[in-house]
Amino acid sequence: MSVRFEGVLPRAVTEVLDRQDRDWTSRTAHVDSDGSVVYLACCGTTDITQPYHSLAYLAGALDHSGHSYVVRDLAIEFWHYMMSPAVVEQLRAECVKRYEEAPAEDSLLPLFIDVLADGERFQRAFATLRDETAFYELPAYLAAVRELSLLPRLLTLLSRCATYRTFSSASPPGSEDDRINLVTLRREVEAGFGIDVVDAFYDHHADRIAALRPALVGLTIPFISQLEHSMALATRLKQRGVKVAIGGPIAAKFYKYIDDVDKLRILDFAVDYLVTGEGETLIARLADHLQKGEELGAVDNLVDIRDPRPLKRFFFEKVDSLPPPNYGVWDYSLYAAPKPGALYSPTRGCYWNKCSFCDYGLAMNAPTSPWRTRRPETVIADLKAASQYSKHFFFAVDVLSPAYALKISDALIESGLDIKWMADFRLEKSFRMENTEVFARAGCLGAAFGMESTDQEVLDLINKGTEVHRLETLVSAFADVGIPVQLMGFTGHPGETSRQAQVTLDTAEAMLESAATVALGKFGLTPGADIARRPEHYGIEVHYDPSGDVAIPWEMNWSHREEIDTYPEDDFAHSLRLIRGFPYPFLGSTSTLHSLLYFERNPKAPFPIPQWGYVDTWKAFDVIPFYHAHEESGTTTLLSGLTGRAVVLHPEQAKLFAALFDGGTWLRLQAKEGLSRQVRVLLDFLVKNSLAMFLPVETA
Repeated sequence: MSVRFEGVLPRAVTEVLDRQDRDWTSRTAHVDSDGSVVYLACCGTTDITQPYHSLAYLAGALDHSGHSYVVRDLAIEFWHYMMSPAVVEQLRAECVKRYEEAPAEDSLLPLFIDVLADGERFQRAFATLRDETAFYELPAYLAAVRELSLLPRLLTLLSRCATYRTFSSASPPGSEDDRINLVTLRREVEAGFGIDVVDAFYDHHADRIAALRPALVGLTIPFISQLEHSMALATRLKQRGVKVAIGGPIAAKFYKYIDDVDKLRILDFAVDYLVTGEGETLIARLADHLQKGEELGAVDNLVDIRDPRPLKRFFFEKVDSLPPPNYGVWDYSLYAAPKPGALYSPTRGCYWNKCSFCDYGLAMNAPTSPWRTRRPETVIADLKAASQYSKHFFFAVDVLSPAYALKISDALIESGLDIKWMADFRLEKSFRMENTEVFARAGCLGAAFGMESTDQEVLDLINKGTEVHRLETLVSAFADVGIPVQLMGFTGHPGETSRQAQVTLDTAEAMLESAATVALGKFGLTPGADIARRPEHYGIEVHYDPSGDVAIPWEMNWSHREEIDTYPEDDFAHSLRLIRGFPYPFLGSTSTLHSLLYFERNPKAPFPIPQWGYVDTWKAFDVIPFYHAHEESGTTTLLSGLTGRAVVLHPEQAKLFAALFDGGTWLRLQAKEGLSRQVRVLLDFLVKNSLAMFLPVETA
């Protein structure tokens, strides 16, 4: 292990960045004036399968107002950069260096040194997900996802204090027990990632963007996983004299959750403007100010970080009056899917807007933003324009009302527009079962429902406004017409007893017979939820210790005022048996492009989506190994491809694994007569450590 690079990065790495610049420049077509441009970008790390839609909407607004702009998805470009052989070589050299300096017995560095010896493995895996044939071959698909999932695991290993669980799930520096410490975040971002090739990526792009002398760089931050990378680029741009605005749901929460708006000054190391809400009108106002020198004055949804003041009102766009989004700004060949996908929002906000736990999107004084709709004829015009680039859409809305979904479906059928789509619905009392046939004829290929709980008393505590007895009938109505259903729920809501939680777990397991996926999580309390605003109403106490530093409270700790029989958190592992599919954005995750594409091929049960555990009633099933193995000095280490958990096997276990899963082969078990105790011990070990997936086999 003598490979090592020191000092300046090899020229090959900079050549990767230069090539990406040339490819992007060749498709830039929105600079229509001599004025300085508005530069819109999103940074990693998030969905690698399709672009996020907020910048398409901002681009549409700038088209309408006649401003010059460019759009670049640096999030997907970051992962292409990280997958390139030249960068993989550098990452391996960094692993070697660190292992030579501190060779710990329990280190994962030797595993990654071994893995990274093949500099093209990630590009091959990515190509599989883009291949029209291989994508739909489950063994090839699973292998590709397992390979690519190593990349965020590696960043966790090499990062100083950020944790990357998946491509779209990461905890940035400053993440503490119930807050994001902005002092720590600032210190760590200013210090850099500590991974040379990652710092080089953002140094390069800061230089190139600054050379354009943009009027403004706007960074959208929809997910917390993007915060560190966005701030890394922003701070470099500020150092180069470029004005930066951040927006999106995470930026909005910074304003929403801070106890004193003046404390937002701490963000001035990276940010000039913080956008707290929807931005189509605002981006045009900023462009007028920065490109044309017009007076800015007080602007809705905008906080000037140099002089942060409370906003006088929260502004929500008139959705039906907005210009159409521009889907031509993306290079769809960059994304990890065989067909392009797009997000589109025919509505914004939630027409119910009463759930106790909800604290979503760009809302300020309510669970989510107010319900607004776009006329069906306008939606059809938008989708016709967008269908030049994609035929597959997820309607990225809080929820579609049954009546509005029917209007959109009728309009799609009448127009003859051939698209496929998914959306979030509610388990409404008024849902007419026959409408599912109309949805299917209109191209609907997936419906996601927040069932939350399947105990009616808990649903009433949540103020969900739905009736659990309609769940099975409604799921069946969609399933019968070939619209796969994805159900979402959680346990642990304040006031929920152990018995009530078990009802949800048992019902969810039964629903897997007809629903495509059932995803259960643990309740988490955020500051904007009604529960946090009125804890006494829900019989709880909220615990938050600000710790002295400027911080944004995030997921709050809490306890019941009076002891109740709650579901033990240690027993939550039972729900692993209910997880079908992969973390976002891969197959089985809710409302994603990969799920939509698989549903298009397999619209009815049984669905070819592996589970994280097995079910006792299966007569036969495949055990699919889902780990990376490394052997060194007689020790075998397995790294879960699902969670990143590392397990060291004792010699007898290592022999058993080598015999059962030689070369990554699947193990088929016939369970008609029951499973032996030894087999169950092995299977439970695999489930507990997330080292395999399980797929039932149809038998005659």
